[in-house]
Amino acid sequence: MMNNLYARSVFFVKNAERSLRFYMEQLGFSEDWNYQEEGRTVVCQVSLFGFELILNEIDDRTQTRAGHGRVFIGLDEDQGGPLRKHIAAKGIHTQRVDWGRPTLVVRDLDANEIFFWLPRDDFTDLAMPALESSGITEPIK
Repeated sequence: MMNNLYARSVFFVKNAERSLRFYMEQLGFSEDWNYQEEGRTVVCQVSLFGFELILNEIDDRTQTRAGHGRVFIGLDEDQGGPLRKHIAAKGIHTQRVDWGRPTLVVRDLDANEIFFWLPRDDFTDLAMPALESSGITEPIK
C-alpha cells in the first residue's frame, strides 16, 4: 500500500532564470535545486514555508503552457499570520478575488497563480485592490 506521496506543482514559465530571480528576490522563496543546460536554468525548484514549486521553462513542445498554472493553498489557523507578515514585509503585490470565498492571489511574471484561503478571511495588513469576481458563476462543490 502506498501513502504519503511526495507531490509538487509545476508552473511553466517563459524564462526560468528570470522566474527564479522573481520567486527568490520578490516573493522570498529559496532555491532547492537548479537544472541547467549550456549554463542556463531550464528547470528548478523553489520553496517557501514548506510549499515546493517546480519552475519549468517552456520549449517547442510546451510553448503555449506558460502562465496557465494555478495552485491552491488552504491555510490552518496558525499559518495565516506568518504568511500575512511575510507578504507585508516583502511588499508582495496581491489581489483579492471571490473564488467561492474571499481568496488572496499572488501572480508571477507569467500570470501563474497561487491562491490562498486565509483563516477567518483575515486580510489584516494586506494592501490590495477591491474584491473582484473570478468569473465563476456556479457554487464550488
